[in-house]
Amino acid sequence: MTSAAHALLRGSLLIVLLAGGMVWTSCDLASGGNTVILNANSPIEPIVQHRFEYKGEDVVDGTVTVESEVQSDDLDAILSRNGFSRRDVINARVDSVEIINPAPSLREADVFLGTDAEGPLIAQIVSFPDDVPSVVDDTSTPVLEAVRNDEVRTLYGRFGLESAGDGAVQAKVYYRLKVEGV
Repeated sequence: MTSAAHALLRGSLLIVLLAGGMVWTSCDLASGGNTVILNANSPIEPIVQHRFEYKGEDVVDGTVTVESEVQSDDLDAILSRNGFSRRDVINARVDSVEIINPAPSLREADVFLGTDAEGPLIAQIVSFPDDVPSVVDDTSTPVLEAVRNDEVRTLYGRFGLESAGDGAVQAKVYYRLKVEGV
């Protein structure tokens, strides 16, 4: 074998070793040992859809407060489908909240994780432009304690309205969950 062939062979082996090392390191760092990240790019995404319905008589001084109803799999079902439970969650964030098809008179929204305004504020939208199908608050909010609390399954919304009347607001909550126990 010529010296050029030896150099080419050594160079090829070096590239294979470096590439293999990078793949091994990436997997190790991404997995964190025995952890997994569930987010909007996961096969079973941790996205929960909610609906807030209210009656005109519930509107006081242009504001209505209402608890949501889950309109999709809840967080427990999503975790279970991924092979985990709430007790496996070691880090939790709400990456964003999308308010969909806002009521025509909706002017502002505060959304809390839980059954009242004592829960973490996960979305705060101060303006809804006309003719926009949805508005996103992409402020990342830590919510580990609320997610690990088995009682938290709903949202609490406080909505400022232009006018009173019956209405509904929908929200999609995009979670980023780090779970262990893989």
